[in-house]
Amino acid sequence: MNFTNIKTYADLAETCGALILCNGMGDLELELINGEPAPWDEVFQWYIVDDPTFLLQHTDELVFYYEPLDLHVLGVTHFGTDWAYVAAPELH
Repeated sequence: MNFTNIKTYADLAETCGALILCNGMGDLELELINGEPAPWDEVFQWYIVDDPTFLLQHTDELVFYYEPLDLHVLGVTHFGTDWAYVAAPELH
């Protein structure tokens, strides 16, 4: 698969459809279904993801699932930098 169009985190976010910032999700019991957080990782922002398919198939980004509402949630571990200036994660 060709990933040349995904250079930044903003590009990656576009693969997810709509993203809704919902920092209250961090207070719920979420099941980690993708990625493995490093001991120093902290999730700063939680986004409900419309379509997590690309994230699940091609990244190790932290994706959680909230069963009661059938929601996929992206856990973002960087903070304070516009996503257009954050390099895209490794894709596979």
